[in-house]
Parts: sequence; structure tokens; C-alpha cells
Amino acid sequence: FLNWDDSGKEVTSELWRYNATEKTATSVNLSFYNFRIGDRELFDIAYDNESIYVCFDSSGYKDQSLRVHRGIIQLMWNQAYDGKLEFIKHMPDSGHVPSRGLSCMTMEGARYLWATIGCDHIYCAHLPTGRGLFYFDWPSSSEEKNPYWGLAYGNEALWVSEGIDGPDRVHRVNVTKNLDTFCEGPHILRHLIMTIKTGPEGEYADPGKVYHYYSRPYSYDQLHNQGVWPETEKIMDLSGVPNAKIKKFTYDPAGDVSSRQYMGLVEYASAPAHTYFSKYEIDIWTNAYRKFIYPHRVNKNTSSLKGTNYLADDPDLFNLKDKDTYDSFFERVRNHIKEKYGVPADMDNLYWAARNVLEYIQDHYYYPGRPKRKPAAVDYDRKHYDANPGNLKIDLSRKDYNKDQIIACSGTSVMIAGAMRYLGIPARWLGTGYEHGQETWDSNGNGILDADETATCANGHRYTQVWLGSNYGWICFDGTPTRPDFNDYDPTPPIKSQWRYMNRAAKGHLKDKRIVFNVGSALFKPLYRDFEYDERLAVDNNCGGDQRYNLQGRFDKPELWKLARHNISVKNICFIKDVTLEGPKNEIKITWTLKGQWEKDKAAKVSICLQQINPETKTNKDIAVLAKKISPQSGAVTVDLSPYSGKNFRIILRKVGDPETGGHSEVFDLE
Repeated sequence: FLNWDDSGKEVTSELWRYNATEKTATSVNLSFYNFRIGDRELFDIAYDNESIYVCFDSSGYKDQSLRVHRGIIQLMWNQAYDGKLEFIKHMPDSGHVPSRGLSCMTMEGARYLWATIGCDHIYCAHLPTGRGLFYFDWPSSSEEKNPYWGLAYGNEALWVSEGIDGPDRVHRVNVTKNLDTFCEGPHILRHLIMTIKTGPEGEYADPGKVYHYYSRPYSYDQLHNQGVWPETEKIMDLSGVPNAKIKKFTYDPAGDVSSRQYMGLVEYASAPAHTYFSKYEIDIWTNAYRKFIYPHRVNKNTSSLKGTNYLADDPDLFNLKDKDTYDSFFERVRNHIKEKYGVPADMDNLYWAARNVLEYIQDHYYYPGRPKRKPAAVDYDRKHYDANPGNLKIDLSRKDYNKDQIIACSGTSVMIAGAMRYLGIPARWLGTGYEHGQETWDSNGNGILDADETATCANGHRYTQVWLGSNYGWICFDGTPTRPDFNDYDPTPPIKSQWRYMNRAAKGHLKDKRIVFNVGSALFKPLYRDFEYDERLAVDNNCGGDQRYNLQGRFDKPELWKLARHNISVKNICFIKDVTLEGPKNEIKITWTLKGQWEKDKAAKVSICLQQINPETKTNKDIAVLAKKISPQSGAVTVDLSPYSGKNFRIILRKVGDPETGGHSEVFDLE
């Protein structure tokens, strides 16, 4: 056990060992230099395979490169009988918040380490190296967050303490059963709207055909993070011109029928130059979705991919024939992982192969800062464009950092996909969008996406999916790097934390409101933007030559047309109205009315909160949760407001998992 005390003149930092046979106790001073942590506070201890693991307060390292490599020390147990311990190595904690609890687990011969991230999360790491794999929220039965320590693993479960008023609680967390089951959250319902507007550069009698391509978001059976109601789909021309035709067609990426893409097209026949405007609409839902990946359970079974070609080369996107570039890249990846963790890079296990490549990209590239005039690296003479090909993106890191290692999400998506295919691992990429935050659309400040409000969506984020075998299937890996601190591209990209890697490798789609429009495997002309050099556009990597996604305006004669204008937005389809209160303070009956299409989410629940409004700042603050997981169809609930008093309160109802859906009462006072 550990003993740490800083109340005296000198810090006490001890590891104690009790011999139950001899009934003796001995201690070791962990502040001695040979244990390499000084007087830093000790938090918890774990034992596995003759080694002791101690987590400590790693927050004080001013050097970030040290911080992300430290947080746990490994000590050798087999010399402890002589009263000695051998320091083996430093291991990383999450690099986000110090770990206050540790526990070791062996599953099917594979060794893992469980650790806490402050008092908010618990994560699983690869024990030999400390590399974080995944995390989840600390189980809690209370709204309060009290500091607490400690983890334990036993009887095939993880045991997690919770500090609350009165006796503390212990939660049993299943971490060894139902391992192939995916986790998904509540549905978030929206009405999706996409538009394309194209205009000519001038007056032309024969400017060629114009095409407005739209991708229908994928269905639940295909990706599990979303769904659509195809019967609500509408594709329309808003230009009022006679030369518009509406068409539908399908496309199977890599010959994969299970990932069939449904496309809509508004085609404008060549006619005197005209501005064209079209629109696509459909009702959708999204939800959180992920699997928790234990690398030892990954296999190379591809039987369910029979008939597909997710290993095929595409010279525009990957150029796998460039063996020198790919071989050199993997040599750098192997060297980087060996230097960071002191073990050879595992490039045979499909998870670790993808993870190693992702870490290398995170540690050697920056994200573009186009507003700061630092776009992604391109070389148009070599047909090296903003988003492709992957081999030229990889080749940027052959040199030491020289400020050319700048790459956005589209580039990393084909970069990782190409690298995996080069290793013989099936890979593809996803084209997505997501709803912007409420600061962009919440006109009345109530936090609810009301019927008269429209939320714009980011037209694009792209990342890779890698096939991890029959247990896990397609898993997301997002290699998109970070922008540098203060947008200063001079310093070399720093080594990232395990927290960062866990949020990029096998975490799902990262955002609960992510809309996946495309599965990409090779160049797909309907969503491709032809290259056309323009000095003004070159400043922002905006000359084309890239595989795009989601929606795209295309032209037979692109030189005669301005850049297409694309827009994606969503509106809510579920609302709560007429929230009223009646009755005595200790037995207030709250009633409400449902509006919209709640029948599309039969599992929906709402929570009910008491809010207080600041009349000066017009901001609101949740005071208390009055009721949880209430059926919205119930239309009423009784609560006790007697503990509260003051002015400017209101009741707000929010849909569980979608706090932007709901409604609230008028403001009232509590005496």
C-alpha cells in the first residue's frame, strides 16, 4: 500500500509491503531519485506478473513532451523480498487528467490496465506500454461529482467506487461479457435540407450541362449511427426552368451491395446560361454509436467482405504502386513507435497497424490554418491536391518538419486508407456532416432548436474506416491532426496524449449528430471536383482536383461556371409546447403538449429541470433536476418545488440525448 504526506517539513512518499506470514512490514521511499518521480503525490497501486504499477500526480510537468509520456511507473516486484525495488520504466497515463486509480486485468492471455481519468472517466490501456484504448464515463448514481480514488478488477468485472453523502457506493461494471455488442444512444431527429446553387461566369449560348448531385444519408442497417425515412425524401428544382430533370441512381462502393449509396440528381440540359438552384430534403435521425475494441480480439476474417474490393488501388487517391514512398513511410512509423514506447511496432494486428499509423500522423502533421494563410501542402504540377493522393500526403513526412506537413481531414482519410490497403488491410473512408452548435442558431437563447430556427451544418468531415475482422467489422479511425497552439506553425508538432489517441482511434463517429453521406473507396466522378487553377482560390487550396462528398455541383464545361455553392442545414421535427404549472408549491403539477413527429421515436424520454434566468445577462442556469426519463406522451408530472425560492425561474423539458429538443414554461417566482 502507499503512504504519501506533505504536511511535514519533508514529503513522505512510501510504498509499504506487509508480509502476512512473518507479520512484518517494510517500506521503500519512492521519492529517492532512482524511482524517477521525486516528491509528486502518489495516488494508487496495482500488481501484475511480478510488477508493481504506481500512478502519481503528473500534472506538474511543464514540459508537455514529458507530461504525455508519464503518469505511471512500473517497478519490478521480484526483488522486493530483499527490501529492494527496481525501477523499470515510465508509462503514460491519459495525459489529460492524472489517474487516481489503477487495476490490472488479464483476458484470454492479453494484459490490460484500467485507470481513471480524474473523477470523470475510466479508461482501458494496453498494459505492456500504457497505450490508452478506450474510455467511458465514471458510473454515477448522483448528480454531484465528489473526489474519489481506487479501482479493482475481480470476478470478471471492474469494481468502481463512488463517493456520495453517507456510505460510499461500489459499482460493478461488465468489461468481459457481450464484447461484440455495440453501444448506441438515444435518437436525435431532424429534417435535413441540402441546396446547390450554380451560376455562369457570363452569358453563353451553350455552356454545357450542369449537374446537382445529392447523397442520401446512410440507413441504420448499414452504419448503425443513423437512420432515414426514405418516404420523406424530396428532390426538386427551384429555378423554374424547363430544362431540369430529376433522376435517381445507386452506386456500390468497392462493389459492396451492403454499402449501396442512394443518389439524387438534378440535371440541367445545356441552354442559354442561367443560374440554377435545387434542393434536397429528408427526415433523418442520428445517435451515438461505438464498439469497445480489445486488440487481442481483432482477427483477419474477411468472409463477410466476399465480392468486394476494399484492397484495390486507385491512382488518383492512393497510388499503391509507389512502393518506395509507402515502404519508407512504414519504416518511419515503426521507428517512431519503438522510440515512444520501447517496444517494436505491431503491424500485424489490424488494430495496432491502424493505430500506429494514426499516431504517427497525429505526431508529425498539423491541420491547416487557411484564415492564417497556412493551407494544406499541395503541388499542382505533380497533381498533388488538397485531399489526395495518399502517397504524396505520406511523403510529406519523409523530411524533418519544414512546415510542409500540413494536412486536413480529407487528406488523412485517403492517407490512412491507402496505407492500410498497402498492408493488405481492407479500408475505406466516410464523407460526413454535422450540426453546428447552438451559438450559431439559438436566436432566443433558450437552448432549444425551435420551429422557427434552422441549424446550419458543416459541409464535411472525412475519416477512415478500417476492417478489424469478424468480431468488430468496420471501425472508425480519424487521423485529422490538430492546429498548433496559437496558430504558430513554426514549432515542430508535439507528441500527443493518450487522451487524444483514444478520441481518434476506434471511438466511433466522435459526434452524436454526425451524418454519414458517403462510403468512399475509389474516385467517384459525381462527387469529384475537377481541377481548375485560379490564383485567388489557390491561397485556400480551392482549385479542385479532389474527391469531394455529401453533395456536389458539376459541369460539362467547368471553365464557364463559378464555383458551386453548397449548403446543408437541419430543422427540428419534435417540439414541446404549452408547459404550465398548477397546484401548491410542494405538489406542483407540470403539464405539456407535444407537437411535431414524436411518433417517430417511440423510445424517447424527457428530463425536467428547474432553471433560473439572469435578467441582466439573459443567461439561464439549471438549478435542479426534478424528474428523469419521463415518457413525453404522459403529458404531466408532479414535482416538489418547496426547497427552492427566489425570482426568475422556469421549468424546462429536454429530450434525453438531444437537449436541443424540448420546451419550457413562462418565467415565474418562488416565494
